[in-house]
Amino acid sequence: MQKTKKFKSPNTYVIIFTLICIMALLTWIIPGGKYQIDESGRTIANTYTRVAANRQGLYDVIMAPIIGMVGNDEISGAITISLNVMLFGSFLEMMDSTGAINIMLKGIANKYRSNYYVLITVLTFIMGIFGTVQGAYEEGFVYLLMFLPIILALGLDTVVALMIVIFGTQAGCAASIVNPFSTGIASGIAGISPGEGIVFRAVSFIVLLSLVSLLICQYAAKINKNPQISVQYYRRTKDITEFVGDELGSNKLSKKQQKVFYIFILTFTIMIISLIPWTSLNQNWTIFEDITSWLNKSSFFGTVLGSDLVPFGEWYFNEINGLLIIMTIIVGYIMEYNIDKTINILIKGASGLVSTAFIVPLARGIQVIMTNGNITATVLNFCEKTLGSLPPLLFVLICFVVYIVLAAFIPSSTGLAAATMSIMAPLAVFAGTNESTMVLIYNFALGLVKMIMPTSIIVMTCIQAVHVNYGNWIKVSWKYVSLVFICSATLLLLNIFLTL
Repeated sequence: MQKTKKFKSPNTYVIIFTLICIMALLTWIIPGGKYQIDESGRTIANTYTRVAANRQGLYDVIMAPIIGMVGNDEISGAITISLNVMLFGSFLEMMDSTGAINIMLKGIANKYRSNYYVLITVLTFIMGIFGTVQGAYEEGFVYLLMFLPIILALGLDTVVALMIVIFGTQAGCAASIVNPFSTGIASGIAGISPGEGIVFRAVSFIVLLSLVSLLICQYAAKINKNPQISVQYYRRTKDITEFVGDELGSNKLSKKQQKVFYIFILTFTIMIISLIPWTSLNQNWTIFEDITSWLNKSSFFGTVLGSDLVPFGEWYFNEINGLLIIMTIIVGYIMEYNIDKTINILIKGASGLVSTAFIVPLARGIQVIMTNGNITATVLNFCEKTLGSLPPLLFVLICFVVYIVLAAFIPSSTGLAAATMSIMAPLAVFAGTNESTMVLIYNFALGLVKMIMPTSIIVMTCIQAVHVNYGNWIKVSWKYVSLVFICSATLLLLNIFLTL
């Protein structure tokens, strides 16, 4: 008897590379175009002109992910992000070797074993805060690997952890109350203060995070009641072995492990403080800039530490990468590992996430093809010509859908803002609303897209890290993302009623 072959979702790399090929094919169909660019690199509205088509061929397709890694004059490289992925792997591998985190995780798991609703809600809101303050995105897999042992120990599945990290961070990004990488840049391009619309964004944050917390709790309740319905039930034993181990720990922390745990907390505390845009929140909050300026100018510290220190609030991947290397070495020193063992652990942790790190430049290759093929400006021009005369209610809904499509191919918050906001913000005024509404539409679309689309780095790196294929993620998440879409559209309509 012939067995029926079951459908198997394509490999993550195959999906993204297929999208690159599709984009290359579209450069043969969509006419080329360009906009004039101002001194800051922003697109100038009403300056679209046709240019010769730059059809992308096989060579361009092959080079796209390579350029996505190293960058060029128009697109920033993803190499620092990929390095960040691997160095986080090194840091977490070192922490895992000490056993300190496992012991603490057992205590947390036992504390919330009878009330995982509270745990899910707290973790989801924490992720939301990271999203709305610092635009948490590429680093999402780090939080995932931290939470996964707790979630599995409670009898839930890896999808619950995925939802907490992906839905939580991206619901926060969708509201982006003070996110400098989306709201800050988009508002600046639109010619308004980031403070415009901040109250409504704060309300949206509470509504969206409450919704996704409820949805995750409902899914977790189903899995807790009937574990067999999980799409990952077939590998639950493997997941526990890989991410939890036989035990989460049964002894108290030793003095060395206590110090290691403090280093762990300190590392993430420094990360949070260093990534919050303090002066963007309040121009008078310059304490970190003042201290750094003094250190840089000091004859002693400027010589010993260097005169190019970056203040907290302005850190990015380079500084975080340096922090991870230092903290990994410090933990090895506390545990009295010799230098060879420390280096071996560092390399082992990094090598374990190489496959995840390669997802980032591959995904950016889609943007490379669109930019080099000159089709991005043509797509934007279509929006400019067709949307400006619509009534406000219809305008915001159609713009929301249009931005979802654009964000699916340009999931970079800064890239999407720089490419579109100078064109789309004036359309809002033409339609009888305001620029802050367009910033809200842009944020909602980005957050929604990054929850589910294969161009989303957080989706692809996280599902790759925990062995969930993309087809299963779609199967589980699409209904919940649809509800987030409906909620976002309702909030947009409410915003229009309040501003008319």
